[in-house]
Amino acid sequence: MSFPIQKALKLAHSTFSKLSKGILFDIDSLSPLRSQLNQIRAVDVNFEPSVFRRDPTSFDQAPVTYVKLYEDRIISVGIFVMRRGARLPLHDHPGMFGLCKTIHGKMKVNSFSQADLSEDKVRKKKSTLPSNRINLVPVHRKDSVVLSEEDECCVLTPEEGNYHEISPVGDMAAFLDILAPPYDYMTMTRTCQYYTLLEDKDKVLEDSDKLNESSPVQWLCEIPEPNDFWCDTSDYTGPPLNVL
Repeated sequence: MSFPIQKALKLAHSTFSKLSKGILFDIDSLSPLRSQLNQIRAVDVNFEPSVFRRDPTSFDQAPVTYVKLYEDRIISVGIFVMRRGARLPLHDHPGMFGLCKTIHGKMKVNSFSQADLSEDKVRKKKSTLPSNRINLVPVHRKDSVVLSEEDECCVLTPEEGNYHEISPVGDMAAFLDILAPPYDYMTMTRTCQYYTLLEDKDKVLEDSDKLNESSPVQWLCEIPEPNDFWCDTSDYTGPPLNVL
């Protein structure tokens, strides 16, 4: 018997293996995987919300828990559990694809895509800021979405929605997360950086910087990992998984 999560894992691995082989890859190639992932529910990964409820007597419980399902050089698959009031801070996915499927509760996703802005304009913006705020990324904001268990998965690509922040709506929320290729801290080629949105009064450099009138250029500034965010881990207890 092949479980739904096993089918999704094998399909994800075969789909993203093309990337590692240098085969041309486009968003349409994700359609079968998205369809399979949209069928995943909490029961398919033996997710039990009561196990992850916030302990009111604990003052050092992590706001977020990560459950690792599978990881190799092609993909990483896991579950992020965000407790009430927690968040995955605004962060990036350098050169990566990602799919997120809500399996419990509701979550809000705020995402940004990098803007194609000239180096001269980036330098101009940097010159207006303190020296500790010069790691800037020009971006276009995408529409925020709230996703429940009944909604389809959200997708990010190396070009679209590659910077995002995720938070639970109301109570705890959990989502299945697939990244390809995974973060790589061994070679430091793909590391996770955190950002804050610069709340400039004018939000843009000049009127001429409005490359997209419906989505003016905004700026993300790289910051250290936020102090209110840390993550612990929990064991996966669902069906056994392999990619063979």
